[in-house]
Amino acid sequence: MTTKLETLEAALRNALGDHIQSLTIALGEVTVVVTSSDYLSVMRVLRDHADLRFEELVDLCGVDYSTYGDGA
Repeated sequence: MTTKLETLEAALRNALGDHIQSLTIALGEVTVVVTSSDYLSVMRVLRDHADLRFEELVDLCGVDYSTYGDGA
């Protein structure tokens, strides 16, 4: 039997393809990591794709490592 999260994971992987850096499911939540350059196009896919139709963004996180260590 396929759970709702497994169905969502499959739809995300299908719709976002290579844009996904990582996708994890933990504690009943899905986390998708994408590059900053793909962010806008990924958000549009999440909103507009017929299998997804996201209506609300709950959390957005970003990390700037440019001043950390040697900037690499």
